[in-house]
Amino acid sequence: MPFKKGQSGNPNGRPKKGQSWADVLKRLCDEEIDFKGEKLTKMEAIGRKLLSEAIQGEQWAINALMDRIDGKPKQVVDQTVKTVAVNIDGEEADSVV
Repeated sequence: MPFKKGQSGNPNGRPKKGQSWADVLKRLCDEEIDFKGEKLTKMEAIGRKLLSEAIQGEQWAINALMDRIDGKPKQVVDQTVKTVAVNIDGEEADSVV
């Protein structure tokens, strides 16, 4: 056992609300900035920049927008499994494909 009995593996516990990276970034993105004389949140400014890059033909920006608007496309995985029968009493077994 890596921990003594009764000892927590995470003694500090989950971070308090508002202290995780996601919470900090969300709070920072909600701050307003002056963008060409217009008040925007930082998140809106980032969104405009992303849209601008996509309009200019940047493929990474187009893909990022498509993934966030429509969701990532589902991927189909084709998997072939080969099953082999084994006979323990010494006789040859047939392979099943």
